[in-house]
Amino acid sequence: MSPEDVVITGIGFRVPGASNLDALIDLYRNGKPATRPLTGRLSAWAGGLVTAEDVDSADTKQMDRCSLLALVAAREAVAMANLSEHGQLDQAGVFVGCGGGGLITSEQATLDLYEKDEIKSPTLFKTMANGPTAQISMAFGCHGPTLTYAMACSSAAHAIGEAMLAIRAGRCDQAIAGGTEAPMTFSMHRTWVALRLLSPGQDGLCRPFCYERGGLLLGEGSVFFVLERRKSAAERGAPPLATIAGYGARSDATHVTAPNADGQAATIGQAVRMSGLAAADIGHVSAHGTATFAGDISETKALKMVLGDSAQRLAVSATKSFHGHLLGAAGGVTVLASLLAVSRGFIVPTANFGTPDKDLDLDYVPNVAREHVTVKASLSNAFGFGGSNASLILTPS
Repeated sequence: MSPEDVVITGIGFRVPGASNLDALIDLYRNGKPATRPLTGRLSAWAGGLVTAEDVDSADTKQMDRCSLLALVAAREAVAMANLSEHGQLDQAGVFVGCGGGGLITSEQATLDLYEKDEIKSPTLFKTMANGPTAQISMAFGCHGPTLTYAMACSSAAHAIGEAMLAIRAGRCDQAIAGGTEAPMTFSMHRTWVALRLLSPGQDGLCRPFCYERGGLLLGEGSVFFVLERRKSAAERGAPPLATIAGYGARSDATHVTAPNADGQAATIGQAVRMSGLAAADIGHVSAHGTATFAGDISETKALKMVLGDSAQRLAVSATKSFHGHLLGAAGGVTVLASLLAVSRGFIVPTANFGTPDKDLDLDYVPNVAREHVTVKASLSNAFGFGGSNASLILTPS
């Protein structure tokens, strides 16, 4: 281990089904998804909603729910890292993945314009994609680089990886990095229905990597981490939770929506090379795992291309089966599952797993979590529309 390693010292999140680590592990241990039938204008579908008093009761007149989710999660990550809100974070950077920005505000503003011929004054700064980044940097007095990554479903993973690179390069001392999304609107659901990628009906389930897979469910949430050099954490007496050992960022450059196994394999391979690990050292994969017909096959193929015979020994977790697809925040959830694997020896199962598919022949940890497992390294994947791919490798601290 090097004192220049970039480590995670704080975690904060609000995701469907859990708002702290103990609750999250209980959810995964129980093996039952947190997605539920939706109500109101969304009653045709199921999805993942965050139920947390500090989010649901907050005044959102100056912030879209997307920013609020981010700020609440970032506060918890900072607190876990034992950093004060001002002073210690003066030179910190803020790196946020957010695919859509203030989608709830945007939909309401469109309705107000056409139904009432009015637009409310906070609309612009509530809808901008960098709204969450701005709110976090102001809340903690961060004067380092404040950057937003709008890379569809790989946004959060890119934000975390780029934060790691910025710390290594000396551009900032610490970083608050992660992703957020609040896409639970009627227009977003209809958009995914039009793509024929949404699991239908109120009883819909996200069922990655099995024969019955029939599409994704949407979810909202946020996941944030505090990143810093190992030396800095040691000097503060902050225990590292995991090390970010590798990062791959590549583009398919082939199709705006279709997954590409070659591009995904190139991304995974880049992360492995940066980590300095051998393929056999990767014991766990926190998969992108969307439960789409093409996506699950492409990711499985990419893992085999890079890891070879070692792929058959992998444990592959698909967190979207529990929470739904958090879009710009999804990569943060997969990193969280990787962190649980390397820090606690806890392997998240793939919920809702049914009949094995002959084209999907890896160990997808069906329905039951595995505990007390030694994981030398965990690979976290996030593949987004536009062919934007990101992979991160976490190792024990």
